[in-house]
Amino acid sequence: MILRILPLVLVLVALGAIAWGVYRLRDRFEILREFLQFLAERKLWWLAPILIVFALAGIFVAVTSSSAVSAFIYTLF
Repeated sequence: MILRILPLVLVLVALGAIAWGVYRLRDRFEILREFLQFLAERKLWWLAPILIVFALAGIFVAVTSSSAVSAFIYTLF
């Protein structure tokens, strides 16, 4: 019984931690909101896919930099 509930509890705790972190950092997301308003006013929506790819690549490098996969990242770039 406990083994069935444990993953659910862990997922709920993780979601709660993420929600709390977003709540605490809500002021930091203001710059993102201003940037999106800038893109909308200037009609520069073509920049969004480029920025998303750059952000995903940066997250990928940051996440895998401390693992065994880090040696193989250099072959990708």
